[in-house]
Parts: sequence; structure tokens; C-alpha cells
Amino acid sequence: MATIRPQFYRAQVLKLDEESACVLSHDVSRIPSVTRGTMRHLTSRHEEVSQWQAQISEIMGQVDREVTAMEQVKSTAESFLEEKLLYGQLMSECVEVKNSPNTGILVRDPVLIELRKEVQLTKEITEVLQKQICILVGKLSSLKEIHTQLLVDYQDKSEAIKLTTQCIIHDVSSPTSQLPADQYKPHYVDYDKWQSHCKNLKLTADSLVTDASTFRNNLSFILAKLKNAHKCQRHNTEGAMRRKINEMHKVQRGLCWERQRINDEIKDLTKETQKVVAQIRNCDAKLHQTTHHLDILNLRPRRELCLDLPHFSLTLSKNDLTKMASGLLPRLQCCQHDMEPINRQLSSLEDRLATNAEALEVEQRCQNLYQSFLPLHNTTVVIPSKPRFCRGLGSSSPLAFIQ
Repeated sequence: MATIRPQFYRAQVLKLDEESACVLSHDVSRIPSVTRGTMRHLTSRHEEVSQWQAQISEIMGQVDREVTAMEQVKSTAESFLEEKLLYGQLMSECVEVKNSPNTGILVRDPVLIELRKEVQLTKEITEVLQKQICILVGKLSSLKEIHTQLLVDYQDKSEAIKLTTQCIIHDVSSPTSQLPADQYKPHYVDYDKWQSHCKNLKLTADSLVTDASTFRNNLSFILAKLKNAHKCQRHNTEGAMRRKINEMHKVQRGLCWERQRINDEIKDLTKETQKVVAQIRNCDAKLHQTTHHLDILNLRPRRELCLDLPHFSLTLSKNDLTKMASGLLPRLQCCQHDMEPINRQLSSLEDRLATNAEALEVEQRCQNLYQSFLPLHNTTVVIPSKPRFCRGLGSSSPLAFIQ
């Protein structure tokens, strides 16, 4: 609605005075003094109501602008609230993934600690936004209500100006007006009450606009602080996730290297065992052959069964092979004994690898779920230059400035 300026009404009043003079054919002497006083009163009244109408029109424009600004902040706050509600559900799902069975998480898992902090912060942000939106809706309703009152008052003043104008420019020589005076009973309002109503209406509107503007600036500041607090906490959570996953990858690589080392050691022990077994089998075969040859020589008859060189040679070979076989058995037992703890170590290592791989999969699934969130709307807010409560930001809590 266009704002009506007081200068326009003063010009209109002067024009009405000229029209009155023209109606009386410039013969001012024909106008009685009482009539001239009444005309001055009507003209003065016309100007006064016009000035009040101009002020009402101006404050209506301010209310309109403030309602538009409040609607924009309300839309931003509601979008931010909707985003935080969805984000809170996502954070709960991340915590559930971290708390799933067989994940082997630590009691002081830094990722879980940061996730719980973020869940709590999101909950606090949601509560703050809900309270602030309720207050905003109330103030917006008050602005719309006062706008309705201002519009009614503006329309009443327009009608009053129109009727006063008719009285000013009314031709005294014309027939009596046909207004149905006997069909209604006017309800007069005392002039002081009328003036008080105009002042109170303007003061109330000014007060509501000022209060709404202050609240809007403070709410914009709150939204910006909430976004910064959440951004900082999200940065901490993402950092904890990256460090945890990098650490688990490092552990996994170390375990894989250790498994390779153990497998190489097992391979060496296996080769050594196979070598000893082959030596024992070779020694047993030679011993069996030597014993067989010796048994054959022992079948020689009577005096031919003598302790000759072949007998001494086979006997010495048998003794040597027996000692050699006896020496190889402890080596075989030692290899077998060494193989048992290494196999147990490998089995334990395989369990650790499987547990760490499963935990790493959980961490990566949690990270993917965490990074899957995208803001629904552009909830960018601008911090006002001088918020009313900016002096009390010394608290360590990111939401302490709201309380």
C-alpha cells in the first residue's frame, strides 16, 4: 500500500479552501463568523485526520516490511529445524551401527563419543529452534493483528476525510442533503479518547515492530551460532572417524604383515621337517639294507662265519646309521614342537584379522552413512551487526548464549 504523505493533505486542504471561496462567489461577507469558525474547524480537522492517516499509512508500511522479514526468518528456521530432525534420525542410526553386536568397540571409542555429542547437540538445537519458532509465530500473529487494526483505522480515517471534505465544499445554496439522519443513532467518541486511540495504536504498532525487529535479528544470530556450533561438532566427528579408520587400516596392514611372516616361518619349518623326515627315511632304508646284508653274512656255515672286514664294515655302518637315526628324531620332534605354538599364533592372528576387518567394515559403513546426509534447503543466515545479547558469549557451551 502506497504511503500517503502529509504534504499531499495540506495541499488538498488549501484546495478545499479555494473551492469554498469559489462556492460563495468570493463574497466572504456573506459567511457569518460562526460559519467561518466552523469552516476553520473542519479544515483543521481535515488536516489533523489527514496527518494521522499519513502516519498510520507509514507505520503500516513498516509492519508490512517487518512481516515479510519475519516470514523469511520463519521459513529459514523451519527449514533448519526440519534438517536437524532428519539429521538427528541419521545420527541415531549411526550410533546404532556403532553399537551393533560383535563390533569390538572400545569403552572410550572416540568416534562413538563424538557421535553421542553430536546427537545431544542436535537434540538441543532442535529444542531451541522449536521454542524460538513458537515465539516467532506469536510475534508474527501480533504483527498481522495490529496490521488489521491499522488497516481498519486507515479506512475509517479515509471515510472521515471524505465526509469532512463534503462538509467543507458543501454548497449552502444547494438543497438540503438527503442523508437519512433519522435512520441511525451516532455513537460519539470523546476527542481526547480519539486522540488517545490514535497515539496508542501508533505506539503499539511501533513497539511491536521494534520488538519483532530485535527478535528477528537475535534469531538470525542464534541460527548462525547454531550452524557454527553444529559445523564445529561435525568437523570433530569427521576427524575422529578418519583417524579411527586410518588407524584400523594401519593395524590391518600390520596384522597382514605379521601373518605373512608367520606363514614364511611355518613354510621354513615345514621344509625343515620334510628334510629331517627324508633323512630319517633314507637312514632307515640304509639301516634296513645294512642289517639285511649283515644277516646274510651271518648265514655263512661253521668256520666261514668269521669276523672279517665285511662283517666289521657292515657292523660299523649299522651302528653309525642307528646313531644317525637316533640323532634325527630329536630334530624332528623339535620341529614339530616349534610348529605347534606358531600354528596357535597364526590362528589367533587370523581371529584378530577377522575381528579388525569386521570392525573396519562397521566403521566404514558408519562413515558412509554419516557422509550420506545432505542439507534439504539453503538455510544460510546472516549474523546481524550488533545482536542484543552478544555480550554474554563467554560461556564454553555452544548454546549457552540462548539461555
